[in-house]
This record gives sequence, C-alpha cells and structure tokens, in this order.
Amino acid sequence: MVSLYVGSTKGYSGKNLTVMGIGQRFIKDGLKVGYFKPFGRLPIKVKGVLTDKDAWFIHRALMLKDPVETLCPVVMTHDMWVEGCRGECPGLDMKILEAFEAVSKGKDVVLIGGAGTLESGKFLNLSGFDLIDKLKASVLLVDSYEREFYLDAVLDATKRLGEHSLGVILNRVEAGYVDKIEDLIIPLLERKGVPVFGILPYDAVLGSVMIGDVVEALAGDVLCCRNKLDGLIEHFLIGGMQVDRALEYIRKARNNAVIVGGDRADIQLAAIEAATQCLILTGNLYPNEIVTSKAEMRGLPIVVVRDDTYSVAKKVEELSGKLRLKEKEKVYCGIRLVEERVDFKRLYEALGISV
Repeated sequence: MVSLYVGSTKGYSGKNLTVMGIGQRFIKDGLKVGYFKPFGRLPIKVKGVLTDKDAWFIHRALMLKDPVETLCPVVMTHDMWVEGCRGECPGLDMKILEAFEAVSKGKDVVLIGGAGTLESGKFLNLSGFDLIDKLKASVLLVDSYEREFYLDAVLDATKRLGEHSLGVILNRVEAGYVDKIEDLIIPLLERKGVPVFGILPYDAVLGSVMIGDVVEALAGDVLCCRNKLDGLIEHFLIGGMQVDRALEYIRKARNNAVIVGGDRADIQLAAIEAATQCLILTGNLYPNEIVTSKAEMRGLPIVVVRDDTYSVAKKVEELSGKLRLKEKEKVYCGIRLVEERVDFKRLYEALGISV
C-alpha cells in the first residue's frame, strides 16, 4: 500500500482540488483508493459523527465507502483547543494511526490531506512534519506560485521532509510567468532534487466566490434579488473613483462585484449600468430607491455590510479559492485541470505504482 500526503507551505493553496483530481485519476486507472485526513479544523457532524467539512466533501466527491468515523479522527473544536493549550490531549497520535490502519486495509493507495500548512497542528504535536514519518507517507507539495517566496518555502520544506519529499506541483501560475517557470524555476528545482510534477495555471473560475458565501462571510443584509445569490464572482472591484473611469474599469472585469460606500449613488448606478454581478455597499449605509429599483430590474443583488471598504476588501480576498460544497463548477474545473496538467506517468513512477 502506498500513502501519499498532499501538503503545502501556505493555506488555501489548492490541496483539496489536487487531492480530488489525483484521486479521480487513480480510480479511473483501476486503483483501490482511500482518503484520510489526520487532523481537521472545520468541524461538522455527519450522521452524529464529528468529522472535518473538507474531508467529508472530498470523501463524497470521490464516492468512497469507508466509515465516517475513520475519515478524520482528530477535529479541532474550541474545547480541544483549550485542552491542547493545557496539555490535556494525550494519545491523539495513536488515534490517528488506528484510523489510518483501518482506512488502509484493502487499498492500493491512500491519499492523505494536510490541514492548512505543514506546520498546522504543531501545538498538539500533529503537524504534517510530526505525522508524515509515522504514516510512512511520501509528500507532494502543492503551493501557489509567488516568485522567490515560493522557492524559499518549498526548498526549506523539502529539506525538512528529507526522504519523504516526493516533489511539487506549482499552482495558480499566471500566464505571464509560464515561460520564466519553464526556463528557470523548474530547472532550478530539479537541480536541487525537487521534481516538478505539474504546472496548474491560474483559473478565474477556481478563484471565484459565490455571492451567497460573500453575504455569509460579511454578515450582510441582502436588499434584493435573493434568488441570484448562487452567482460566482471572479473579481472584486473597489468603486472609489470618478464615474466615467469607474464604468471603464467595471466593464473590463468579467463577473465582478463592486465594493463601494453606501453613500456613492453615482458609482452604484454606474456599476448597475455596466452589468456588475453584485453591489456590496459598505459603512452600513443603504442606497436610495432609484438604485434599488434599477438593481431589481437587472436582477442584481445589493448587499449592505457594516464594515468599511478596506475591511470588506480584505475579507473577500480571503474567501477567494476556498471550496464550498455547492460550487460544483469549481470542483469539475479543478479536477479537469489536474487531469490535464499533472504528469501522472512520472508520478506513478515516483510512487512505485504500476497501472
């Protein structure tokens, strides 16, 4: 049985989509696949069993049959955090190993999902670095490419992982950097003993956010068009300029939402005219009746939030790239991207798997 840990040096790097894409390909190639997440941070109850939301999502996406109890044996709750700070959580590693043994039975390969970063869970001695050796896993790093910061983090992690390091996948690579990566970055990593198994280009759909999730994250008040909250936003624009410039700015960005002060009726009307997807009005200021009426006619949700424009912009930026169960379009797009861009022949060889 082969165990493959998919981890990263930073959060929201594309681990879940990578796991699903690799898992789908393994299943397609006839392998018996298991999925396991040792440590989760998004508690959810499924059939009365506490598990991790992301782990349950992947479990369902891959249509696996293992019991929910073994899926994610340690899930961070507030009570566990308090007990962990007091040093009152002994035996968690044994609980993980027992669940992993159960998941591994009868499998050709078990995909292990990392939580956050390789450091996540360190205060409980459950970080990726703590568990990888115990799980006898090879480690595939998936990280968003951020120029020299990416190189430093990946090379440092690879050194710490030692013989467990398998290689990397470069994720969310913008089109302008592809040539540089192929000519300079990949040769550098390969010279330093870090195989590159694929380059996943930046995809606007994968970075999009559902309007309903924005409303939830910002605790917003939806004034109209509640039936349109399943729309996807690919770009968030700040409406703090002159109207003529705002119109040009908004029209250039596909599937955008405009974040603007609730007192800027001129920008609000310009955004509606330019067919924005959603208006996010800051400062807990409500629009006039003309703005609301035009938005209703266009089928455009207006969301009023308490925070200032800067705070809202920071919060929606953090939402970008997160997976939600409802966003099937993003899931299918990500799986297809992994299938097309990852060198599975080389990955199989590195894992010692024959298909």
